[in-house]
Amino acid sequence: MPGLPALRREVTIVLVLLGLVGSAAAQEVVQVTKLRTPKVTLFDCGTGVKKPDSAQKDVPPLPWRVLDTPTEAGLLKVTAGGEPFCVRAYAVETNRPVAAAHECQEMVAATQPRSGATRGVGGADCKKK
Repeated sequence: MPGLPALRREVTIVLVLLGLVGSAAAQEVVQVTKLRTPKVTLFDCGTGVKKPDSAQKDVPPLPWRVLDTPTEAGLLKVTAGGEPFCVRAYAVETNRPVAAAHECQEMVAATQPRSGATRGVGGADCKKK
């Protein structure tokens, strides 16, 4: 039978492992869950140029995993089927808010609650370039 110090060490290890599993589950992957427009254009993330083979039939099925925040051009880097590509951030909705840094952290891809306010009003704190 193990002694008391050995038992404490085993209990501590189990608690640490449970904490790691819980924190990993809490970090939900950001995904594109819905398209806001009937047709979505696919872009090359490196150049920002429309992909020549981006016919609507070639658009991968949802959900798409979001890889990065939107670029200065408003392109959101996603991956589907193992291939990375970019889409316009305003053309998609995500399961978690995605902020556009160049627009003072405005949310561009999340489902927005209905509001009577105008976006951007009251943004005096925002320091635009």
